[in-house]
Amino acid sequence: MFPAQRIAALKQIVREQKTVDIATLCSALNVSDVTVRKYLDQLEQEGFLKKMHGGAMLMEEESEIAFDTMPESDDMLEKEDIEQIASLAVSLIEDGDSIFIGQGNLCLALAKKLHAVSNLTVITNNINAVPDILPNVRKLFFIGGEVLVQNGNMYSCGTKAINQLEDIFVQKAFIGVDGIDMSIGVTVNDFELYEIIEKIVDISREVVVLAEHTKCDKIGLHKIANLDQFKIYVSDKRLDEKYKQYFFERDIKILTSYDI
Repeated sequence: MFPAQRIAALKQIVREQKTVDIATLCSALNVSDVTVRKYLDQLEQEGFLKKMHGGAMLMEEESEIAFDTMPESDDMLEKEDIEQIASLAVSLIEDGDSIFIGQGNLCLALAKKLHAVSNLTVITNNINAVPDILPNVRKLFFIGGEVLVQNGNMYSCGTKAINQLEDIFVQKAFIGVDGIDMSIGVTVNDFELYEIIEKIVDISREVVVLAEHTKCDKIGLHKIANLDQFKIYVSDKRLDEKYKQYFFERDIKILTSYDI
């Protein structure tokens, strides 16, 4: 990861955590405390944060504008919908599970709720999610490789990342997608993420698709699978009735933010 990418990742972590310690930043960025302190000095001079003993805190002005919205899709979900989807998703995880957490703000929101489950082993390529995952799991495996920046979120991808998934198996994989269509299936826009998800599908006993209602009837550039290949979807309460009916007729489990 280049310095500019590390600084962007650091800023993302501070925005989310508001207050963060140097040890967490060193672990998330895989750099020394000397390097982290240098980045903190730079960001303090820019007025982005204020250094404190052993860490840093987000400046109030930045805090007011940061993450009032989350930048995954063109049509933004309300924060409560994101929370509801994440809460439903974490309810599918059992103590002791091994799971994969993929890209997207829904996966990031899920990572923030892992404290509700114990003794987890987590594999992820979601750089933004690492600070939330690390304190709440038994083991964390971060997939290295190239870095893809998508709408302000950062993910590892590429051949090196895929090679690290060899000989690994997880019980549940949680993935975000760019499109869900009854005719075309489940799709994503970035080929790099498509490659990762394709591999994750192969090494997972169960794949859980996290998708806002706004992703329905949209088609990305790269097809992952037909809709009925996955047996669990989690969405929000505004999911179109035709999709609820589609899932019901095919014995596909669909969780929304209210009972259907």
